[in-house]
Amino acid sequence: MAPLSRATVRGPYAAGVPESPTVVTQSADPNPPPPPGLRRSAVIALSIGMVVALVAIAVMAVRTATSDSSATNAPPTAQRDGRSNIAPRNTATVNPDERSDTEAAVRYGWQMQDHDEFNGNALGPAWKPYTGETTGGVGRHDPANLQVADGMLSIVSRGLTSGGLEWGPGQLYGRWEVRARTEKAVGYGDVLILWPDAEDFPEGGEVDFMEIPKPERTEYNFNLHFGADNSQNGTKVAGDFTQWHNYAVEWAPDHVAGFVDGQEVFRTTERDQIPPRPMHLTMQQDIGPYDNWIPPRDATTPPEVRFQIDWVRIYQA
Repeated sequence: MAPLSRATVRGPYAAGVPESPTVVTQSADPNPPPPPGLRRSAVIALSIGMVVALVAIAVMAVRTATSDSSATNAPPTAQRDGRSNIAPRNTATVNPDERSDTEAAVRYGWQMQDHDEFNGNALGPAWKPYTGETTGGVGRHDPANLQVADGMLSIVSRGLTSGGLEWGPGQLYGRWEVRARTEKAVGYGDVLILWPDAEDFPEGGEVDFMEIPKPERTEYNFNLHFGADNSQNGTKVAGDFTQWHNYAVEWAPDHVAGFVDGQEVFRTTERDQIPPRPMHLTMQQDIGPYDNWIPPRDATTPPEVRFQIDWVRIYQA
């Protein structure tokens, strides 16, 4: 609310003009003042009325402020579902005759912005390893489980420890492509994600452009999360994802699209599904059990399970 301005109080005469002398007359007043007792009663009544009016205004102000505060802090009408995933109902297919090393970037002429080929023996400066809990709080991320060797990055899970990392800073719109493979195992799920810089999931969105939670590694999922109720839209593709494949996402102001080996498997142009703010790439291996998405580990689970990444490439929007 704008501050109240103070008005200048002026007398009945302009500056420099002398006031006329007061003339006292003895003529009778046609409206003589009331007796002192009545005047006193009137003043008291007026004062009481003013106090009552001020109290009423104060009560209304308090009620309004309380109402506004309750409205601001009220929980959303839709219940949030954490980061739980719903299995996509849509399906897509990938032509088996296409080479598995086909890149969406090459097919569609994307212009490279940044990349990491993992040709050294340590992570580059753009990466930040995770140190907290894994998705669902089952285990912990340990930076020691991130290994760069032989021209690739391996995210290794051992028991209740796994690994994850993010690329910073994020950006508003762009294209990302990652060449990766998974290993068969019960109890671990591999995922490539665009995650909101503001950490405001689900309103800020989430794009899982490669998610393989099932032990056989024969089903790829693309999951797009959006809205305060964590609504989801996605697709699934059958294949052998223990082999090397290229996974890509294209995020623009008017669409989100997903690709496997250069072939488009998902697209939405619904504006309310498109992430509204900058996002960054994350890569991780989650530990089960996680709802009905990742099963718990069992006696067949190997001592070590690797999620391997050959390269990461980021392209201009």
